[in-house]
Amino acid sequence: MLKLWTIIIINLAFTSFAYAQDETPKMTSVAKGEPAPFGGTIFNATAMATLIAQTENARQECKLREAFIEDREKSKCDLAVGNANAALTGIQQRHDSIMAIKDEEINRLNKIALSKPNAYNHWWFAGGTVVGIVTSVVIFYAAVETAR
Repeated sequence: MLKLWTIIIINLAFTSFAYAQDETPKMTSVAKGEPAPFGGTIFNATAMATLIAQTENARQECKLREAFIEDREKSKCDLAVGNANAALTGIQQRHDSIMAIKDEEINRLNKIALSKPNAYNHWWFAGGTVVGIVTSVVIFYAAVETAR
């Protein structure tokens, strides 16, 4: 621990400092006819550097904002597409499961139907005929009784 504090104190004691230029940005207006080839505004090097730096900063900030918004919207779109694909996959699996169950039930009922063939058609015909005759007799009897 003592070694760490010694290194920190030595670094702080023997650190060299760098100073920036003390010159502030200046602008001067020049009128036509003064010792400049044209009318306009003259900037010193510091003012020009500040102006260029601010312009570049603004451009970079705009590019970063644009990239951030683009990435954010792309992420939102990717999330929405991923959610839709997940929902579609779930629905497709559910549909496939229901279809498999339906097919199994159809096969099971087909096996039952084929194992017990419908050989009772003559009994259905006979039963229908008997019920028809009995119904006709009952109606005739009811009509005769109501006529008396």
